[in-house]
Amino acid sequence: MLKLLGALLLTGGGLALGLGAVGTLDARAKGLTALTAALGLLEGELSFRLPAMPQLFASLARRAPEPAGAFFAACARGMDTLGERPFEEIWAGAAEETPMGLAAEDREILLELGSVLGRYGAEDQRRAVEGARARLEANAQRVRTERRRQGRAYGTMGLALGAFLTILLI
Repeated sequence: MLKLLGALLLTGGGLALGLGAVGTLDARAKGLTALTAALGLLEGELSFRLPAMPQLFASLARRAPEPAGAFFAACARGMDTLGERPFEEIWAGAAEETPMGLAAEDREILLELGSVLGRYGAEDQRRAVEGARARLEANAQRVRTERRRQGRAYGTMGLALGAFLTILLI
C-alpha cells in the first residue's frame, strides 16, 4: 500500500511540474496582455490629454486590466516621493513590487520605458510607449503561440517523467 501511495505521489508530482510550466506561460501571457492594453491607454493619454504623472498613473490604476492596474497603482503611490527619488527608480520599484508574471526580457523592455517617461517631450514619450507596447505585444504573441504548441506537451512530459521515476524506483 505504501508503494502504491509513493507511486501515485511521484506520478502526480511529475504532472504538477508539467502543469506548473503551463501555468507560468499562462501567467506571462496574461501579464503581457494586460500590460500592452495599459500601455495603449498610456499612449492615448500622452497623445491627447497629457495629464500630470500622478493623475495619469491614478487613472491608469483604475482603468487598466489586472495585473497592470496594480503596477500603475504602485507607480501612483511612488509619485509621493518623486522629489526625493528619480522617476526611473519609482518605475523600477513598481515593476519589482508587481512582477505580473513577466520574463526577464519583458521586464527589461518595461524598465527601458521607465527611463524615458517624464524626461522628454510628449511626442518622444508617446513614441517610446508605442515602441515598448509593440515589443511586448510581439512577446505576448510568441508566448500564446508557445502555449498552444507546447501546453499539452508540458503536461504529458511531466506525467511521463513521474511515471518513469515511479517505474525506476519500484
